Amino acid sequence: MNLVSTIMQLLGPTIISRIASSFGVNQGLVGSAIAAAVPALLAGLTKTASQSAGATQLSNAVAKQDPSILSNLGNLLGGPNQQALADQGTNVLSSLLGGSSTNALANAIGKFSGLSGTQGSSLLGMLAPVVLGQLGQVQKSSGLDAGGLANLLNSQKDNIAAALPAGFSNLLSGTGLLDGLGNQTTARTAPVQKAALPGTTDWSKWLIPAALAILGLWLLSSYGCEREKTQNTETTAPSQTTPMAADATLVDTTSKALNGLTTALSGIKDEASANAAVPQLQDIAKQIESVKTAAAPFSADTKKPIASLVANALPGITAAIEKAVGIPGVAAILNPILQPLLANLESLSKT
Repeated sequence: MNLVSTIMQLLGPTIISRIASSFGVNQGLVGSAIAAAVPALLAGLTKTASQSAGATQLSNAVAKQDPSILSNLGNLLGGPNQQALADQGTNVLSSLLGGSSTNALANAIGKFSGLSGTQGSSLLGMLAPVVLGQLGQVQKSSGLDAGGLANLLNSQKDNIAAALPAGFSNLLSGTGLLDGLGNQTTARTAPVQKAALPGTTDWSKWLIPAALAILGLWLLSSYGCEREKTQNTETTAPSQTTPMAADATLVDTTSKALNGLTTALSGIKDEASANAAVPQLQDIAKQIESVKTAAAPFSADTKKPIASLVANALPGITAAIEKAVGIPGVAAILNPILQPLLANLESLSKT
C-alpha cells in the first residue's frame, strides 16, 4: 500500500476544480499545492507519531474523524460547509503539528504553488480530514492501535519522501516537519559538494582565483584594443533583433513539447504506462518551464505566437490530463509533474 497514492486518488480533477473555483484560481495552482501538501502532511504526522504521546494523540484524532467525509468530500467542497471543514481541519493540524509548523507549511505551499498564504492555510484545513480519514480507514480495517498506526506511517517513509516535489523540501527547511522521515529527504535537499582534486592544498584556494582574475584583465585589455581597431576601420553592422530570433526558437521548442505531451498522455492506460511516461513528461515539463523563463522579458507582441500556440492546444491537453489522472493509481504518479506543467502552460497562454 502507498498512502500518498491512495489519498491522491481521492483528490481527482473534480475535487481540484471545486477548490480552484472557490479560491478563484486556476486548477494548475491547486493541483500543484495538493501534490506538495499531501506528502508534507504525512511527513509531519509521521514525526508526531514517532513520539509515544504523539502516537496516542494522532490515534485519538483519527478515531474522531467522520467516516463519511471521504465519500461526501465532493459535496462538502465549494458549498456553504467548506469553510467549517477547513477551520476544523486547521484546528486539528495545529494540535497535532503545532500552530507554528502548520503556518510554516501553509506559507511554504503558497510559495511553491502560487497560492496566497490564506489560501494555503484553507487548503491544508480541507486536506486534513481527507488524510486523517484515510488513516482512520486503514486503522479500522487493520485493527491498529496507536503503536500500529505509528508503525504504518514509519513504513511509508520512502513513499512520502519520493512524493515530495523537487525543491519543496527546501522550503520546509528549519520547520522540523520533515524530521520524521530521517535521511530520506537528504538527497533531495543537500547541495552538491565538489571533491577536491588529489594533491591540492590550501594555497590553491586563492592562487586559482587570482590567476583567473589576471587572465580576465588581460583578455579584457586585448578585447578593448581589438574593438578600437575594428571601430576605426570598419562600419558597424546593423544589429539583429535578438528577441525575434529567440522567439522563433521558443515557438519551435513549444510546438515540439506540446506535440510530445499530447502523444505521451494518449499512451497512458494504467499505472505501468504512467510510470513509463514519467521521464518523457519530466523532460517536457522542463522544456515548458525553460520557455516560460526565457520568454518572460519579451514584450507582449513578441510573445503572441507562443501564447496563441499554447492557448489553442490547452483545451485538448487539459482534457487529456483529466482523462489520464482519472485512471486508478495514475493521479499520484503524474500529478506532481502535470499540475505544475499545466500551470506553466496556462501562464504562457496569456500575453
